[in-house]
Amino acid sequence: MRYLLVAILLLGLGVGIGTHWAEKPQPTDPLTVIVTQLKTQAIIEHERQIAVWYKACPEVVGVNPEMFVAWPGKLSFELPLDDVKLERSGNLLTVHTAAIRPDEPALPTDSLEYLATEPILNLVNEAELVNAELRKASGIARYLTSYYLKRDDTLYEAMAEELKSLILRIGGAIDAGITEVRVDIPRPDPKLPALPKLELCPGSAADVNGLRFAKDESGFLIPVAFRVPPASGKTTEQPRGAAVIIDAKKK
Repeated sequence: MRYLLVAILLLGLGVGIGTHWAEKPQPTDPLTVIVTQLKTQAIIEHERQIAVWYKACPEVVGVNPEMFVAWPGKLSFELPLDDVKLERSGNLLTVHTAAIRPDEPALPTDSLEYLATEPILNLVNEAELVNAELRKASGIARYLTSYYLKRDDTLYEAMAEELKSLILRIGGAIDAGITEVRVDIPRPDPKLPALPKLELCPGSAADVNGLRFAKDESGFLIPVAFRVPPASGKTTEQPRGAAVIIDAKKK
């Protein structure tokens, strides 16, 4: 009887302790919650709409043409959030992320157009001339993608601001007491790929969004440094088809 009474008392004590712990669960670390939510978000994406145009004078058999080449494109970038590191100091949260990574640029090759103002008097098929220029578009877009990643401060600012806003929303929802967020995004120095061989007309240049990125200098293609201006706002406009206009002119 005595052993039975002890067993009952121990059982009651165990039930009481279990109930006490069930009523008062251990608080969850707010930083753990924030990291989990960021991993759920996975990435932050940003795009840059571009319009490229230049005047080419390729060497051909017969009369050398003067070609105006223009096409739009879209450069895409991702900030991965699957390996963020957080440091808290009072109400300040410092976030360390991985580097921004570029995606393959998108070019509307399915809607490219061609216009000719007059016949070309040479032994080269004019469609071949057009296609030769259009094949250079991907190489130019990859060059510009690396250039933007290397020197576009607005890209890093936009990524950082969006991440700050996301963390403050999460922190506010769980009452984490965070009022300021600083974002540290690494800025490696990517090597720019070589530009395709653009046979620019003498003294002319190639532009992206009105900014010169290459020029002809005594028959040589010279890359030109340019500064990306502050973004004027996010656009939802999709790239439109390009036009290539060819004029036959004697040198």
